Amino acid sequence: MHPPIPTERLELQPLSVAAIDALLAGNEVRLRELTGAVFPAPLAPPPLMDGVLPVMRERQRADPAQEGWWGWLVVTREGRRVAGSLVFGGPPDGDGSVVVGYATYPAFGGRGFATEATRALVDWALAQPDVRRVCATIPRANATARRVAEKVGMRSIGRWWDPTAWDEDVEDVLLYAVDRDEG
Repeated sequence: MHPPIPTERLELQPLSVAAIDALLAGNEVRLRELTGAVFPAPLAPPPLMDGVLPVMRERQRADPAQEGWWGWLVVTREGRRVAGSLVFGGPPDGDGSVVVGYATYPAFGGRGFATEATRALVDWALAQPDVRRVCATIPRANATARRVAEKVGMRSIGRWWDPTAWDEDVEDVLLYAVDRDEG
């Protein structure tokens, strides 16, 4: 298991298979035992993780070394509350790129937690030997997410389009990135 990543106000924790099981089962007591943190009520998956938890769990079960390349919890150091989540789209690809996503629960928005947590996780990723670039795909309309990307050193490098997306709004997505030598 990867150790937590501390920041000034936060601790980033990789989300283990056991914690995913407890979260999917709605077992708040077990989840707190495993993470040492309190989730917002009512218990619900952190932002960005709702639909991907089963996939993350199965990938980590199949290859435990992938644990740090999926979900991370953003936990406040004061009060040990889960403020949000960070998600990689899996281990680095053949070019050394990973994709990161970030979000906070609504009650924790506007406090700089997303920027602080994302900066720490981007730094962690760029320090890994197989990672050359960290990317984020951000809808053009999401000004808050774009500001976070820019604050952590990412720059817009073009547009991203998923031909399998069924929602027209998904078409207008910007690709942001930071390379190891820029970070």
